[in-house]
Amino acid sequence: MRNSDAYAAAAALGVLAGMRSMAAPAVLGRLSRNGSLAAVKGPLTVITKPGFAGAAMLLSLGELVADKLPITPNRTAAGPLLGRALMGGLSGAAVCSSKRRSVPIGAFIGAAAAIAAAYGAYELRKAIGQKTRLPDAVIGIAEDVMVGSLGAALLSRLTDDAELLAS
Repeated sequence: MRNSDAYAAAAALGVLAGMRSMAAPAVLGRLSRNGSLAAVKGPLTVITKPGFAGAAMLLSLGELVADKLPITPNRTAAGPLLGRALMGGLSGAAVCSSKRRSVPIGAFIGAAAAIAAAYGAYELRKAIGQKTRLPDAVIGIAEDVMVGSLGAALLSRLTDDAELLAS
């Protein structure tokens, strides 16, 4: 795997985290479950623990519901944005550790992509709502579909890469 492939994966995981903070850990949990993240080192090995995949998936599903609630804070508010950056950074670091690339660079790329995606998705969702007058929950569901599609594509790509490295 080329450096750019691992860093592109870190960026894609960051985008997922920026749109839905728990989507990136859910993808990592699935990768770990299928053996594609076996080389993760240090404190990031928590991702390879048996219960991680299930917990990340449950939290991700809960986030899909919470996103539609009117009491949910804006994703660009300080707390939620910090959480998204943290999830993007951890996910970028984990995928780079697994692919034997620079963990700090992966963390930076993942966090930066999460922040950019959080702002970009927020502005896009707001603009679509103003233009179409669709309820925010409907636009949020469309965003969920986009996140799911990106997550599935990334999962497939990283699983294929792991299989190529193992052969």
